[in-house]
Amino acid sequence: MPQQRLYYEYENGDLIPYWYALTFDLCEIDWDKPAYYFEVIKPFEYIERIEFDESLISMSIQLADFIFNVNYPNRIGINLKSIKKRIEKHGVDPYIVQQFILSTPELNDFLMFLPQERKQDFITIC
Repeated sequence: MPQQRLYYEYENGDLIPYWYALTFDLCEIDWDKPAYYFEVIKPFEYIERIEFDESLISMSIQLADFIFNVNYPNRIGINLKSIKKRIEKHGVDPYIVQQFILSTPELNDFLMFLPQERKQDFITIC
């Protein structure tokens, strides 16, 4: 499961989110699949923007790349097919990408889609 971080800065005493980052282990994503689903963990790990790790190979993503399903509010999908197309357009092997970045202003819209609290699903075994 990717690490989820929200990078921010303080401006005039206000916490301003800048990037939502999903950081993966190398080869964690199977690019042959059409989508990648992960569990939303909120609250996120908040990190100051100055601490962003620029050494990771990152890809900018858009709100349209996310897949939301009201039946699974704690899980979000990422449309790998469209992201892979954009990565390969730049001549990059998708398997080396370790991080997806969603920037403002789409970040604010994305945060509104997320559940306010994490709910645990329980399975009963008979």
